[in-house]
Amino acid sequence: MSGTTPRLGLKTYDQSDPFLRQDFNDNSARLDASPGVFLCTTSSRPAWGPAQAGMRAYETDTRREIVWSGTQWRETLSATPAWPGYVRPDVAMGNEAHVYYKLATFNVNRPGALLVDLAVEVAVQSIYTMNLHFRAQVDGSDAMIGSSASYIRVEQVHSSGGGYSRTYMVPAMGLRAVGVGSHNFGIHMYTTGGSVSPSASARLVSARGSALLVNSSDT
Repeated sequence: MSGTTPRLGLKTYDQSDPFLRQDFNDNSARLDASPGVFLCTTSSRPAWGPAQAGMRAYETDTRREIVWSGTQWRETLSATPAWPGYVRPDVAMGNEAHVYYKLATFNVNRPGALLVDLAVEVAVQSIYTMNLHFRAQVDGSDAMIGSSASYIRVEQVHSSGGGYSRTYMVPAMGLRAVGVGSHNFGIHMYTTGGSVSPSASARLVSARGSALLVNSSDT
């Protein structure tokens, strides 16, 4: 008695089956539509069943390779998703001040941890001593690596005169577990006074960096 193959549904035969040209044409059409990697677009993905688990497709409109899990399409875990971000607030900060800025918002398609790597540009007047603290943020919360994270102490080098005469580039890193959905990363900077004057002033010029999805898992 004839049957079908489990993956592509090709017709199989036994000695009692009559020869039907249409059967061979149907098998040929199925093979032609299912190469080693199935070709489709985002809107024309096939809906398969459990027997097709592990089969791959290539989306010609997005250039993504996806894998059928047995119930749904999932992206392969071959590349690390990354999202860049940049902000230039150029904002002045006094003593004991906090500022927060979001650099980028993006969608994560699988659970993992976001590793945030920032380069922060700050300027400080030469007539003050200040302590500057930098925190990478994920979804509006500090995501520090290490207990003290990024910190610099800027010493007074002049006793009088204005202007932001010293500029620094300071790194800041963070790590936080995330799930599937929309997320963002940003910068939290705050100041604490030094030993010279409580009226010290600094300026957050810019922050730039990227977030990478690491330690990802497919569920």
